[in-house]
Amino acid sequence: MIKPDQKPPWVPIGQAAEYLGVSRDTLRRWEKRGQIKASRSPTNRRYYTKQQLDLVMNNKKHRFKLIPKEKIKNLPWKQLIIITCLSLGTTLLLGFLIQSLIMK
Repeated sequence: MIKPDQKPPWVPIGQAAEYLGVSRDTLRRWEKRGQIKASRSPTNRRYYTKQQLDLVMNNKKHRFKLIPKEKIKNLPWKQLIIITCLSLGTTLLLGFLIQSLIMK
């Protein structure tokens, strides 16, 4: 919990979401999944450090730069679905899609 006398560069969830270009709900989901750790104020509000946000931003940039846009335009839709599932970390959906593609 954040103590009132501590003065690190705490960023509230709204500003953090804006900085990362995501919604507040996305930040809450990431916290639930363990992808980011929020500190809590005595009133239970979420706060993040600039260092945490920069780390997430760096990971976000690299995750979506794995395949150049020119190559994505020419990929078949099945491959695009698989790549999207992998980038979002939705392995259950990916397993279902692969199974359905193999069965056809």
